[in-house]
Amino acid sequence: MTAVLRQFVRAALDRLPPRAQCWIETLRSQGRETVSRRAYVHKTVQVLGRKHVRIGENTVISQDCWLNVNHRNGDQIAIDIGGHSFIGRRNFFSSGARILIGEYVLTANDCHFLGSSHIIDDPLKPCLTTGTTDTDTILIGHNTFLGAGARVLGHVTIGHGSVIGACSLVTRDVPPFSQVAGFPATVRRRYSFPRRAWVPVSDFTSDDELALPAANDYLAQLRKCPAPRMPYLAAGSDMGQC
Repeated sequence: MTAVLRQFVRAALDRLPPRAQCWIETLRSQGRETVSRRAYVHKTVQVLGRKHVRIGENTVISQDCWLNVNHRNGDQIAIDIGGHSFIGRRNFFSSGARILIGEYVLTANDCHFLGSSHIIDDPLKPCLTTGTTDTDTILIGHNTFLGAGARVLGHVTIGHGSVIGACSLVTRDVPPFSQVAGFPATVRRRYSFPRRAWVPVSDFTSDDELALPAANDYLAQLRKCPAPRMPYLAAGSDMGQC
């Protein structure tokens, strides 16, 4: 990292507002290192249930994101965002049981992760007072890319190495190394390691399936790459022009 870039990054981190800096430092003062010292959280990010949120090393949470922990049980982590991930602007996380984002995940603007909803069993009660559901878990695998406006709804696992098309609505599990798109989203292509290419799902064979690396092996391979340089300029409108 050049001296100029290092100075720019330091200046960007120093612009964390008192509100954001307060909740990060409060957690650290309590011995809860749930936010990595090398993570960047934009000053406009809103966090509800801060001690139940964990953010990994070299991860960026961009402008106007909202992390909402609906059920705050003990010291349980409800929204867990892995290292080396870039969360685009205006992303919304609403946790039921848990939202787990793997490492090296990239989300574009306006992605939503909706693991909780208001309870609607009794229409004679105002929805605002009925509470929220707490059973659904959202799991996003390592090195998954979600295009602009993608939505993940309910109890869903997206396998590692996958690509979610812009404006897709994911309501069911996605196997590893898949390209999905649509409303609701369907698997269109999968990556064949023997052929080193994305192939139509109809051409994906049992041999291709057997050749897929497991999540931990895939993560170990990703970690052999140099740590990605985060595009801080994309994190907020106050970060400058180029």
